[in-house]
Amino acid sequence: MKITALVLVLGFLSASTQALAMSLNDLTILLPLPQEHEMSLVLKPEDNGAQGPLLSKKTYQEIVQLVPEVPNHIIWKQALQVVGVRIDPCFTEGEGPLSCRRQIRLVWQPVFHEEGSADTRDAAIHSFYEFDDESFKKVWQAWQKLSSGSSQDALQIHPRLKKEGLQGAYWKYLRSLILNFCGENNLIRMTAMNVMAGEQLWIFSGFDVINGQAKPMAIPRIRGQTQGVIQSSSQFQSFSGGMMPAPEEHDPEFSKLTADSWSVKKKFTEAQIREVLGRALEYENPERHNPGTIDCASCHLANMVHQWGEANFSQFNWNADFNQVKFQSTWNLANPTKTTIKTNQLRAFGYFANVPAISQRVINETAQTAIYFKLQK
Repeated sequence: MKITALVLVLGFLSASTQALAMSLNDLTILLPLPQEHEMSLVLKPEDNGAQGPLLSKKTYQEIVQLVPEVPNHIIWKQALQVVGVRIDPCFTEGEGPLSCRRQIRLVWQPVFHEEGSADTRDAAIHSFYEFDDESFKKVWQAWQKLSSGSSQDALQIHPRLKKEGLQGAYWKYLRSLILNFCGENNLIRMTAMNVMAGEQLWIFSGFDVINGQAKPMAIPRIRGQTQGVIQSSSQFQSFSGGMMPAPEEHDPEFSKLTADSWSVKKKFTEAQIREVLGRALEYENPERHNPGTIDCASCHLANMVHQWGEANFSQFNWNADFNQVKFQSTWNLANPTKTTIKTNQLRAFGYFANVPAISQRVINETAQTAIYFKLQK
């Protein structure tokens, strides 16, 4: 039944997109926040497909409290929905060389409608669905029908989805694709980020699903299964607080910057500053680091450290000075979601309130995916 629905939507979709190319936005897809009349069309945890529910209540209950003021079971039932979708043909974790793991990842956030407009809470879940090589060939064959626009488009809210809304052909096809290929039967991991303590403390955690049982993940470079970031400064453009625990033995300078940027700017030499900013660019470079070689907090902080550096050290040549560590690609690596520097904005992919937030790391990973698939620009 599901496959038939996918084929029907496919015919409608392909008929309207024959002359269009595949862009970064078709590999990492940020959905527009739904209008109230579109709420029945969003993907929710209990939605069932060929592989079972996308995220069962039993599995969801293994995560930490997502939103402090709302019980987890209410979030699961009433607010949690997919805001982003990613395809990853070569997920690796740890020191190489490693075999590629084939995945689709769904990004979930609590979404509420207040005074007629959608707003998210500063929390998220990522669910990982894995495929063997043969199954992934079918996934990619179906995915290629998502071609939608100029291959040089920068990563942003998906342009066609933004224009069509969730009632259009693109979302109908993508929604059917997800339900045909993703579910509890091939769910292998969940990661979460939630905010505590009056929106000043962010907690990262996750678990692997092994034989139907949740096993807490060990976070790289720290001795533990959870990691926090605290930003106690009232000045958005200054880091004040840092990581808990910080991977100090691996990167003491980066840890110092994220704990007290004012002191670092005052006391570090220009060479030291250049080195720590180069480290942020390394963390954003998927050719240098993967989820098995960097801790959660450092990865999420790198985006704002990078932006903080650009704002405070305009004398640096950000291409020539860092060309050894910065990710390079002929794909469009521009970030249209850059806003005023907010050191409390740790979102890598999704929404910060109702504003799209995409980190440079996600953009770089998406370009790497395009290179892997040998897509034409």
